[in-house]
Amino acid sequence: MARRVLVVAATTILTITLVQPAASAGPVGSGWSEYNPAWNLQIQSSGEIKSYPSSTNSATGPGGSYRREGGVQTFRLFNKGSNRVEARIQDNYRTGQRQFEGELKVTAGTEDESAMQIFGNDGDGATTLMIRSYTKNGGTLRGGGKDLVSGINGKWVRINVTHNATSTGGSYSIYINGKLVHTNNGPKGDHYFKYGVYGTLQASSAEHQWRNVHFYKK
Repeated sequence: MARRVLVVAATTILTITLVQPAASAGPVGSGWSEYNPAWNLQIQSSGEIKSYPSSTNSATGPGGSYRREGGVQTFRLFNKGSNRVEARIQDNYRTGQRQFEGELKVTAGTEDESAMQIFGNDGDGATTLMIRSYTKNGGTLRGGGKDLVSGINGKWVRINVTHNATSTGGSYSIYINGKLVHTNNGPKGDHYFKYGVYGTLQASSAEHQWRNVHFYKK
């Protein structure tokens, strides 16, 4: 959002508009190359997934909706008729280094909903990492078994996740607004990224907005 600064000189008032730079600052670390994997929108209802092409600007299921406008993707659940409105990245990998970057804004009232995920686990679970939003402390993101940042409801938060996948497992790191907040080992599996809003609805509605989403690899 623009800020207005008034500069007074003699009897003349000059209005200068200062445009804040976008919070997105590129990949963390060096040696990364940006790429543009294919993806599709998925809305799951009653156990069935309906897919939409990445060109979709608006879609609605029995209990969830998607809208893309002005560079912002809005993923919303409004009843338990749907439990998944997400962008599924079509870039499966078992080894190699990948990085996800995006800015997330959580709408107040959203409780225990996934915002971003590294899917894939050859063990009992289905995932390597899931970042979820909670209502506590003015809005809190959790991932890797710990609180990552609080006081985030209604604010754009830049999230970078790096993943070094190997044949025996690998590791991932989470950065919030450019700051490393968590690193952990991860399981081996067939991995891919996804983001949106998904999980059984715990409140009257849930909404995540994403913008400036980028993907990198090396």
